[in-house]
Amino acid sequence: MLVGRKALLKALTPLLALVMASPALAQDAATTAIVMFDSVCLTCHEGECSGRMALRTERGSEGLAGHVAGYVGRQDEVMVSRLKGLMSQLKTECRLPPPPVALPADGIWDGASLAPLTLADRQRLFVPLGPLNPGTHSTSLRQDEPQRLRLQVVADSFDIVFDQDSTVGPTGTRIHWQVEEPGQYFLRIIGRRPVGTLRISP
Repeated sequence: MLVGRKALLKALTPLLALVMASPALAQDAATTAIVMFDSVCLTCHEGECSGRMALRTERGSEGLAGHVAGYVGRQDEVMVSRLKGLMSQLKTECRLPPPPVALPADGIWDGASLAPLTLADRQRLFVPLGPLNPGTHSTSLRQDEPQRLRLQVVADSFDIVFDQDSTVGPTGTRIHWQVEEPGQYFLRIIGRRPVGTLRISP
């Protein structure tokens, strides 16, 4: 009887591991979809809220997959469905969906904490800056190899309060921006080639 239980446990171990890992995998997929939506899709679709533009729900899954592939490469059905769901959410809430990640306690984003916020081609990142009050704010970016990056600070209301191309390298680059309305803010980073390991700090 003991041998039978051991054999059963051995057979079930891979399944148990998969079940335990699936919430993390689901969160990773959800995070990737939101980062993709906020860093790529919204640069064209941010006007599709509050009735300002009709939501294109008539597009079939195949046509939508082709549209998505034209901007972020071919995606599986789950990702296409998630992006369509985010577009529906945008239509009703008219707010930029935040990536489901916690802000670092020390305010420093390193390579590991930025990994879930980086698209697979490493050319776009979407980083939460947290709630900001009116006033002047700043942050510093640094990476080993200098690279020209487009940096945008975006409010969850879609307002872009900072938009500038800056060279980020080992000496670090500090950007400053002005906030007039309190709310959640994000840093959108766009590279012309894969972005190296970044460190973002207050």
